Amino acid sequence: MNRTPRAALSIALVFAFMLPAIGQSDGEPNTSQSRPPSAVQPEDIPKALEGEFDTRNIAAATAWADQLNLADWLGPLAPLALSPFFGVACLSGLSLWGPDWITDNALLGAAGPLRSVPMFVVFTALAILTSVPRLSKVSKPFAQAMDQLEAYSVIVILLVIKITASMTAESVGTAETQIAQDAMPVMTAGVFSFTANTLLLIAMVVNMVVINSVKFFFEFLVWLTPFPTVDAIFEVCNKSLCAALMAVYAFSPTLATVLNLMILFVAALIFRWVARRIKFYRTMLLDPVLARVWPGYGTPDPRGLLVFAQDEVGPFPAKSCLRLRRHDDGWLLTPAVSWSPLAWGSGRDGHMLRCGSSPRLVRGWLTHSIHAEDAAESDTSTVTVFKISRRHDMHLAIILEQCDLLEHQSTDEAESKTRQQQSAVEFA
Repeated sequence: MNRTPRAALSIALVFAFMLPAIGQSDGEPNTSQSRPPSAVQPEDIPKALEGEFDTRNIAAATAWADQLNLADWLGPLAPLALSPFFGVACLSGLSLWGPDWITDNALLGAAGPLRSVPMFVVFTALAILTSVPRLSKVSKPFAQAMDQLEAYSVIVILLVIKITASMTAESVGTAETQIAQDAMPVMTAGVFSFTANTLLLIAMVVNMVVINSVKFFFEFLVWLTPFPTVDAIFEVCNKSLCAALMAVYAFSPTLATVLNLMILFVAALIFRWVARRIKFYRTMLLDPVLARVWPGYGTPDPRGLLVFAQDEVGPFPAKSCLRLRRHDDGWLLTPAVSWSPLAWGSGRDGHMLRCGSSPRLVRGWLTHSIHAEDAAESDTSTVTVFKISRRHDMHLAIILEQCDLLEHQSTDEAESKTRQQQSAVEFA
């Protein structure tokens, strides 16, 4: 060690030993060295309570809480997700003709865009036009297709209302509002930063999407049932529940927010289960139609064939959307969309099927199926079944060659009917 580093180290040690003694008197011990600076002792509490509180901090906390209005914005999200157009019509009616204690609300206030007779008339008409087709099984597929457009349009409308209300509050705000803006918390994640308002907007979108997706799935199951009156009963119950939740929101936004969080919690528990089945039904029903309208859609994908596992296979649960392709060691299954949250924790590296013989493609009326028998479990005759849509009916020869499949040729009429029944669209 040369002289310069040694001298620097000596000076640092001298300052380190001298610093604790700075500012201390001979007759007053240094109590700060006996405990951490952040430790709280019982004798510190009376001293902390002495004097006046900072009025600026109190005003900032109060104004920030009033400006965010969590209950006013989160309370109506559950009924809006159940019936978007009807829910907006109810909110507009409450804003127009509700008593003062109802309209004293960030969403229903006199300056809000919902306080408009034309808006009430327009959304009432839209609610009727979108509800009537749901009463019949013949017209319900059109209503189901419009349901997603209805939900996302209301999400956009709600976000515009929230952003407009925030901008209005900033432009005509009082001194307390300016204090709240200065004290608005900012959450930082890496290179991104979010204000509380931004997080509230994200929470509103997630809330609407999750609850509406679960509702959409049950509406689809109701449509698949053979009883004609079930659709009308379900729609009446849906509108009644929406109106009841709106009445709770008018009475108490806080109570409506609690109910909304409970509904969101239940919907979130089954969201992944529901999302897999929604994608399954949508693919099986829409793919053949799109392939007819747009022939290029039916061209096989070189990344593999899109299949749905009928039951649990490897790390993938039932109805998982997977890609099947030939591999040197067998047939490889990978998630169709690896970046999707639905694929997280579900074997993103894939699962290998080691079949003794090539899987068989069995044609069906609504869907086709692929039957693959694992060589390791051939003694128990365990067969893994995958469902595929009729999207590639014009290119089945390419599919058979690309994935090394064999087309099943049945000579027994009873066996053929059984295979076709297994290739039908099922409920679960």
